[in-house]
Amino acid sequence: MVTAALVVVAAYAGPGGRSAGADSAPVTLKTTEFGRGPTIVLLHSLGAGRMVWMPTAKKLLAGYRVVMVDLPGHGESALPEPFSFEACAEALDQVLAKQKPESTVVVAHGISALVALTGVQAHPDRIRGLIVIDAATRSPVPIPEQQQQFFLRMLDTNYDDLIKSMMMSQGRDSAQGNELYSQIQSVPAASVKAYLKAAMNADASAALKRMKPAFLFVGSGKRWPDGKDWPTVAKELGYDDPATVTARRLAEGGPLIMKDHPDSLATVIREFTAQAITAKK
Repeated sequence: MVTAALVVVAAYAGPGGRSAGADSAPVTLKTTEFGRGPTIVLLHSLGAGRMVWMPTAKKLLAGYRVVMVDLPGHGESALPEPFSFEACAEALDQVLAKQKPESTVVVAHGISALVALTGVQAHPDRIRGLIVIDAATRSPVPIPEQQQQFFLRMLDTNYDDLIKSMMMSQGRDSAQGNELYSQIQSVPAASVKAYLKAAMNADASAALKRMKPAFLFVGSGKRWPDGKDWPTVAKELGYDDPATVTARRLAEGGPLIMKDHPDSLATVIREFTAQAITAKK
């Protein structure tokens, strides 16, 4: 969802929740964990929660240990103060530090990919593989400071209308758009604003140049439409060297791919995990 969010932010930028102390240790992230075997850590996107992964998690239960995580500022996880993707990554690292690094894979949907990529840069040996779904590494276009301030004022004065417009634009139809809007309403506005503000200037593309774990980009049909090849999509999403990035398209997917197509997504996760764990470091 980070890609769609950044596109909408860029367009609108034209003509609270609970928080931790500024100098405190990383916030503690709420998780739901079950199963045995190699560990799959599942990260949701902006406005969702860990349980959105349950349909896919059930498909992985037979052979894997599954860890579903509430991102900072979502569900039962506190929002770091001050907010940054680095602070989110350090919070996630507290979860990853408890896993076995030789058999752990992270799956990050949308904006959580910025958290995961930031974490990989800081702690490259924590995991064996990273899958990002429908995720950009940076804003598709630079947003001047004046336009950023314009967008942030709109968030403050027209939050509900703006967020609803964003969610409706992401759904495959009006019903799914309304589902996404209902979902994000459960997240404190302060959290949503913090992520959107940070995302406008975020750039995690450098992590790809020094990527130590195995890496896979998964694009849904919504984000990777028919008629576009991977190099074109990669350029739009901030993957500067598409030839070095393994990519896979799930044509039937969309912003709720983990709920709508759990079998297809679980198959991709299983295949990637097997390869990542057995690959030589």
